[in-house]
Amino acid sequence: MKAERAGSNIQKKFDFSPPRPRPFLASLPAGIDTYEEGVARLFQWRTGVDYYATIDQVADFIVNTRRGKIIDLLSDTGTFALRLAGRKAFYGKIHSFDSNITLLERARQRALMLHLGQSVEFRQAEEAVWPVPDGSAEIAVSIFDLHRHHAASFFKETFRILGPEGYLLFCEMIEPDCFRNLVSWTWKKFHLRFIQRNPAEAQGVYYDREELIRMIFEAGFRQIVIQGLRAARSPHQGVLSLVAATK
Repeated sequence: MKAERAGSNIQKKFDFSPPRPRPFLASLPAGIDTYEEGVARLFQWRTGVDYYATIDQVADFIVNTRRGKIIDLLSDTGTFALRLAGRKAFYGKIHSFDSNITLLERARQRALMLHLGQSVEFRQAEEAVWPVPDGSAEIAVSIFDLHRHHAASFFKETFRILGPEGYLLFCEMIEPDCFRNLVSWTWKKFHLRFIQRNPAEAQGVYYDREELIRMIFEAGFRQIVIQGLRAARSPHQGVLSLVAATK
């Protein structure tokens, strides 16, 4: 087991192509599309990174692996699954899960309008329990969702659904365990709860690098690669990171 740190070796493993244009939401009339724009704004505020560019970086990684059995662990509005399915170089099948029926129906509508119904299937599932057989996925994907779950259980369940040599690929904030960062996050929680009126996000739990690595290894994964998606202004600042854990 080894955890590879940020540096030139990691950069070689993540061969990202330039971000692609976002879907033209105005052609998909529904309140859900306004909701998605709110998701993108929250993502930018919390991480300092563009929502759609991040999704495209994850899609680039998957295309480069040439693997086709993909589990999208949180559909939301279906943006990630549909952008991946729309890649000409992607020939696989995506099973995308969410507990919200309204979001799933909207994602299915978007898949039909984009003629991607054969490549992606949207299904309902309870959070952090995915109704798929053991070892059935080559890649499991989570974008800015880990902080909403009990991390140890999340890693254990994703380990179960992955086949041998499968990847858990997720984007999440990695927060240094230090006083200055604690003060910063306390202010952000206050802002989320009372100004943005989003108590669910205010209750999110984030981890520092060492604790995250420890939990992933304890779940059974044998290798971890971590790539920060932006440069931290100081050692005390949290950074949105792309993590690939190999079963």
